[in-house]
Amino acid sequence: MNNFETIIKEKTNNELTDIYIKNSGYQEEFMRLVEIELTNRNIPIDSLLKFREEQGSIDDSKLELGEQGSQFWITAAFIGSIFGGIWAVFAGYSYAYSKHKVKGKEYFVYNESTRKYGRIMLTIGCVIFAIAFYRVLF
Repeated sequence: MNNFETIIKEKTNNELTDIYIKNSGYQEEFMRLVEIELTNRNIPIDSLLKFREEQGSIDDSKLELGEQGSQFWITAAFIGSIFGGIWAVFAGYSYAYSKHKVKGKEYFVYNESTRKYGRIMLTIGCVIFAIAFYRVLF
């Protein structure tokens, strides 16, 4: 018995079904052994597979939408961009262009509304910073 088999045998039915449904970050061999163990325990794989596919489509649509940025931090970054804070430029860039990779696909972290605010604060911050920098030099 290899290490994966030992780990799987010690898992409860609920733990195995969670692993099978979530199916992220596990090696293929581990997932194959989980499926075999679920079958040995007479847990219906077909219904779990259907649930996993439905869960995956919900997750994909949620990832495509992105999340709403914190209103407090967006407001603070706007105020900072108006007063020339360089951190507001970084915050604007982060809100506008941050992405993360899930299952080989890249998704924006924030929704379209937050990204729009990020682009605006990035622009304001860069303009104010450039003016301030110009004034210091000349």
